[in-house]
Amino acid sequence: LTAAAPARRPLGEGLLDVTWSPVALGSGGAAVTLWEPGDHGGDVVKSVHAATAEVLAVLQSKLRDENAGVLAVQTRGAVALAGEDVSDLAGAAVWGLVRSAQAEHPGRVVLIDSDGSADVSAVIGCGEPQVVVRQGVAYAARLRPVRAGSAVELPSAGWRLDAGGEGTLEDLVVSRCPHPELNPGQVRIAVAAVGVNFRDVLVALGMYPGGGRLGAEGSGVIVEVGPDVTGLAVGDAVMGLLGVVGSEAVVDQRVVTPVPPGLSLVTAAGVPVVFLTALYGLSVLGGLRAGERVLVHTATGGVGMAAVQLARHWGAEVFVTASRGKWDTLRAMGFDDDHIGDSRTTEFENTFASSTGGAGFDVVLNSLAGEFTDASLRLLAPGGRFIEMGKTDVRDPRVVAEQHRGAVYRAFDLMEAGPDRTAAMLAQITGLLADGIVTPLPLKTFDVRCAATAYRYLSQARHIGKVALTVPSGPGEVLSGCGGGLAGASVVITGGTGMAGSALARHLVERYWVAHVVLVSRTGDRGPGVAELVADLQRCGAQVSVVACDVADPEAAARMLAGIPAQYPLRGIVHAAGILDDGLISSLTPDRVDAVLRAKVDGAWNLHELTRHSDLSAFVVFSSMAGIVGTPGQANYAAANSFLDGLAAYRRAHGLPGLSLAWGLWEQASAMTAHLGDRDKARMSRIGLAPLSTEQALAAFDAAMLVDAAVLVAARVDRAALSDNIAALPPLLSELVAGPTRRVIDDADVTASVTGLSARLRGRSPEARHRELIDLVCANAAMVLGVPNPADINSGSAFGELGFDSLTAVELRNRLKNATGLTLSPTLIFDYPTPVVLAAHLDTQLAGDAGDGEPPNLMGRFNDITRELQALLGAPNWNADDKSVLRARIHNLLAALVPSEPSDAAHLDDDLDAATESQLFAILDEELGR
Repeated sequence: LTAAAPARRPLGEGLLDVTWSPVALGSGGAAVTLWEPGDHGGDVVKSVHAATAEVLAVLQSKLRDENAGVLAVQTRGAVALAGEDVSDLAGAAVWGLVRSAQAEHPGRVVLIDSDGSADVSAVIGCGEPQVVVRQGVAYAARLRPVRAGSAVELPSAGWRLDAGGEGTLEDLVVSRCPHPELNPGQVRIAVAAVGVNFRDVLVALGMYPGGGRLGAEGSGVIVEVGPDVTGLAVGDAVMGLLGVVGSEAVVDQRVVTPVPPGLSLVTAAGVPVVFLTALYGLSVLGGLRAGERVLVHTATGGVGMAAVQLARHWGAEVFVTASRGKWDTLRAMGFDDDHIGDSRTTEFENTFASSTGGAGFDVVLNSLAGEFTDASLRLLAPGGRFIEMGKTDVRDPRVVAEQHRGAVYRAFDLMEAGPDRTAAMLAQITGLLADGIVTPLPLKTFDVRCAATAYRYLSQARHIGKVALTVPSGPGEVLSGCGGGLAGASVVITGGTGMAGSALARHLVERYWVAHVVLVSRTGDRGPGVAELVADLQRCGAQVSVVACDVADPEAAARMLAGIPAQYPLRGIVHAAGILDDGLISSLTPDRVDAVLRAKVDGAWNLHELTRHSDLSAFVVFSSMAGIVGTPGQANYAAANSFLDGLAAYRRAHGLPGLSLAWGLWEQASAMTAHLGDRDKARMSRIGLAPLSTEQALAAFDAAMLVDAAVLVAARVDRAALSDNIAALPPLLSELVAGPTRRVIDDADVTASVTGLSARLRGRSPEARHRELIDLVCANAAMVLGVPNPADINSGSAFGELGFDSLTAVELRNRLKNATGLTLSPTLIFDYPTPVVLAAHLDTQLAGDAGDGEPPNLMGRFNDITRELQALLGAPNWNADDKSVLRARIHNLLAALVPSEPSDAAHLDDDLDAATESQLFAILDEELGR
């Protein structure tokens, strides 16, 4: 078994996204007319049509008068900052329509989405056309290149992911695995997906007691059975305790079970650990019975949601905690406020003492620590059972019993159950799922090559339900992302016989192994080129259904979905339908707006409603830059697309897959672009938009499927053309011009920025040293928190205010330890509570190391250089000649450092000739005895 730092490729190449950064509020004083859309009821589709008609009338009235001053259109919940929900989808459509009005009438309209915490005149005074206000802070929008980290490149087979030794979530290594013979009772499984648990985060950070390996659960297909295996056969889809993040697993047949009918492999991967843990903890150890009271902590997490379902099934009265931001989820799960507590404060003790009349709980399923555990223990009834899932604050059962009225304290690990009991519990869980008594949890998926991103997402407690990693299947280099669950399934493509839909249909079959494509259009098989498209798809081995259906009609959409054969379960929706009816704001009518909305808005909402309880791996809507930039003459189209962007964010906030791809212009003409003449294309070129070839568009689709974002812009931007037109650019596009731009961070940037630190600091002034170290701290803090731009980290704010907790504190310590070579305390950010203070501490420590008279750390400097070279080699555009020169130079270095026998030299030559860039560094390490 060998392990190596994997080659990586950047995520999201060629894509853009809208980021919101703080801006200073103005002094106010300008004459402003404030207008807010009215309440149009709970029917989403009707409210969108009503709200857009309402704002259209207001705009036409106000913009007709050149002396009317500035109109501020204010919504609440129509736009989401990171981690927020879009609660006002009608407002999202309003934003799109108003953006086009802004393009037609610059300086006349300002868009605001506010929580009411700042004065409108001060918001107007910041000089931005689009502003989001949260807790007194104004945020402005900018389009920036996506910087979503990097994806690990994997071998085609025989691999697994392991934690490296640096204690950061990005420090994952790829291990090549042997192919062992099966022992009696074992099965070999081709892994399709892997569930992610908090244990994986601790393992990756080097914090799991006793160490451990990444991966506990997953799903896949049996490819080989060993002697004495009964009840399972090659080809069976199974889920269970696979114990690996890799291409295959060899396990005892007792720790896996067949996937229940109707459940996808991806969804099944998130079932075993949470339901096994809840069942073992509450029933086997806790002995929970009907009529008893049970407290389930962090009940919006995976184990918590599973425990709630099981406890209710057994007839217990369930009380729960979660952070306040997730209380709406708890209410949606059927809890009233008397049964809900805050997992971030100990106030839940008073809340539940009151709501239980002082009787307390018979069972507590605990995942908290410290004072939260103390408060929970005090809530136990005499002789109550306290079931501890955590690893960081395990108590002495005898002390607990003495101090808490005979309480029974059990800390456990699921692995202690053993294979026989595990088999029995898996059978019980499978039966409950098959009978519909319990249901799988909401699931968020990441491609396995983005495991570090998934671990970071989980560590930030941003999820509801479960997180899973999909393992790509099929040939080729496609990064499957949320498309990992599409192989062998059905995908519905609305607008499927149009230009974009046809190209995507071919791509999904050839690259994602989709087995059945449902091509939906209003004309069905009567459209031009449909017969040829069907023949192409069938030659690739796919089944094809061409359906004439207007998905804006909910009954017609329901009939279309009902016709999908059970042998190819529905796993993906791509909504690519749409129509145009361009015209300036002054010329539009409500009917013209409604017609354009109907194709996109009504259809998308119907598909959302009809499939929201389906086991989908992908729900993709084709949007347009018109909704984000606001193109003149397309206010109705912009409104429709802005709604789609909001719907994708809404779905993701509710634990459903959702991606809106806002397309720029495609090079290949379609029914929607056939009207564009040379003058129109020249105008687009002047504002920096170049057309995408079909090949480029499909590559952008693949890249977008891998990025963890609700809305992404897929467009070719000509930065030089933008620069030529810079005076007329809206602020949204200002950071895309050629030349220096505000720096956006990713992990490769951090690696490059910390190399040669001592050399960079040497001889600099104290002020310059301090500034360099502040930048270092902020860059690493941004990486840990998932903030794309380190400039958004306020160096004077406390780490707690920035969003750090004990887990992220440890990772930041590890990153700074690797960057500086210093020995740093795990309590670093608590001892030095702001980036400025911490940078001063690092400066003191580094200065002390430099002045202690010790000889220079040559190995440390060599490590700096190798890390810098690794970062350099990760850059694109290396050509064959450069690589040949590189091999020769490294060969010369090795010859100078390590005298070798002639036979060794010949062997080394062979190694160097065949080596990849990453293998060259492995050879260097081996030759230097590392």
